[in-house]
Amino acid sequence: MKIFITGITGFVGTGLARVLLRDGAEVHGLVRPSSDLWRIADIKDELHLHTGDLLDAESIRAAIKEAQPDTIFHLGVYGSHPAYEKDRKMIMRTTLDSTVALLDAAKEFGVSMVINTGSSSEYGTKNHPMREDELIEPNSYYAVGKAAQTLYCQHFAREEEIPVITLRPFSAYGPYEDPTRFIPTLISKALANEDVPLVDPETARDFIYIDDIIDVYRAIMKKPELSGGIFNIGSGIQRTIKEAFDKVVALTGSTSKPIVGAYANRNFDTHTWVADTSKTRLALGITPRYSLEDGLRATIEWTKENHDNKN
Repeated sequence: MKIFITGITGFVGTGLARVLLRDGAEVHGLVRPSSDLWRIADIKDELHLHTGDLLDAESIRAAIKEAQPDTIFHLGVYGSHPAYEKDRKMIMRTTLDSTVALLDAAKEFGVSMVINTGSSSEYGTKNHPMREDELIEPNSYYAVGKAAQTLYCQHFAREEEIPVITLRPFSAYGPYEDPTRFIPTLISKALANEDVPLVDPETARDFIYIDDIIDVYRAIMKKPELSGGIFNIGSGIQRTIKEAFDKVVALTGSTSKPIVGAYANRNFDTHTWVADTSKTRLALGITPRYSLEDGLRATIEWTKENHDNKN
């Protein structure tokens, strides 16, 4: 089977590529000339990499034409990091515009299935577990872009009769995550016995380990009959960032202390943030394999072994 991944150099894209290679798939990916390949350095020779850019529709078309994939995983993203979340024009180009170009190419070259990646941020703030069939209320430019991307994929699936499914991951973590994100920062500071700046310690997240996310991507590619659907990827268990801090400190034996309120809360730093995972469980028959403690332990061990990979 031929697989094409946008965002193959990213956190989830890299993890997915590794597993699909082990499954025996021929894995293709889109990379910019300026892409940082640190996550795929050890598997680069096993991949079929195509130079292009999500901002360039013709390069997307050329890559799909050359690769002739059976399935496309659309994981390319911009704006999910706080440093870029105000760049509204770039966010819309890399979410909606790139998706239009990718789906056009998929239709033109006979791709059998496209798996789109949405975001839990599409829901906005809720006071209950977030369900796929409820009103979305995005409250950032990135969330708006992702919501537009998801809606376009749903409509395209209906009108063009190509299976397109959207997955909405919640708070992903694990090996190869951007070292500036919360969990990698927490782990690196704990290992160094440094105090950790936090927002409101009661800020909620639904942390989901990378291997559990990839399980859903692998399972959904066998379900074209779910075309047009949206499926959450989460643990279904709400945690606070203080709980995550406490677990990492305990697992590392660290003397680190939290610096509470060091950062101002953002509009998505709320006390309720958790996925309703019942639809995903029912459709795919799978549940997360990793508890938060198990996932953190695995991530800590990987960090110890790979601390020089990316700083």
